[in-house]
Amino acid sequence: MPIDTDKYNIKTVARCFQILDYASEQSGPISIQDVCAALDTNSNMAFRLLASLQNSGYMTKDPYTGLYAISLKTLKLSRSALQSQEIRKVTMPYLELLWNQFPKANVNMAVFYNGEVLMLDRIDTQSTPRTYFTPGRQLPFHCSALGKVLTCELPEAELDKIIHDKGLNRYTEKTITDPKALKEELAKARKEGVARDRNEFIEGDNCSAVPVRGRDGRIIAGISVSALTSNMAVEEIEAAIPRLKDTASKISYMMGYTTQPVM
Repeated sequence: MPIDTDKYNIKTVARCFQILDYASEQSGPISIQDVCAALDTNSNMAFRLLASLQNSGYMTKDPYTGLYAISLKTLKLSRSALQSQEIRKVTMPYLELLWNQFPKANVNMAVFYNGEVLMLDRIDTQSTPRTYFTPGRQLPFHCSALGKVLTCELPEAELDKIIHDKGLNRYTEKTITDPKALKEELAKARKEGVARDRNEFIEGDNCSAVPVRGRDGRIIAGISVSALTSNMAVEEIEAAIPRLKDTASKISYMMGYTTQPVM
């Protein structure tokens, strides 16, 4: 019999987490007025919630501006969350083997969680300059190869909601900003088993990504090879796709997906 979790919900605690969620989505510190608007509450309650988060060490308050920001203490939670991911433990040895074959590239792994494309792992190229991804970084779903491969099999209604909620922001001249064109791109990725980003997210950067599947056959992660054109030509990124698919097949097998045998 399912448990009705709503009756065990503590509203004040829930609101504190809402503040953390809200603050994590902002580009800078937040004010009491921001929290009032975001949570539809009064200034007294907003102050008390922020004070509780400050006292617990999860937010800091600037004594001069009175603004609040998420503290470094949250990094402990992020680190624990990343370390608890079984797929990271399985994937990393295979990513290292892949990187050994393409040392001029970055090798990446991401998951689709709660409507977001999240980077979990990355092995940087030996070459410079490096791009700026870090574990836990969010990627746009519509113009990154990992985002495309992770969303290419979503039901259309769910995809439409993501397009509506997230929007199709333009990052470069190559970014796809038309919903119809994006759906055609995702259909191509679904058919070919590989998604591509050719200067769509970062100018001069190319990436190919393939899916990793779980026991039930659903996509549970994506792995990719990416590089600036100064490090690897587009043709080299294309040529890496068979190795990329082979790596994803082996990881999928280790995650319980046995429909396609690994040689």
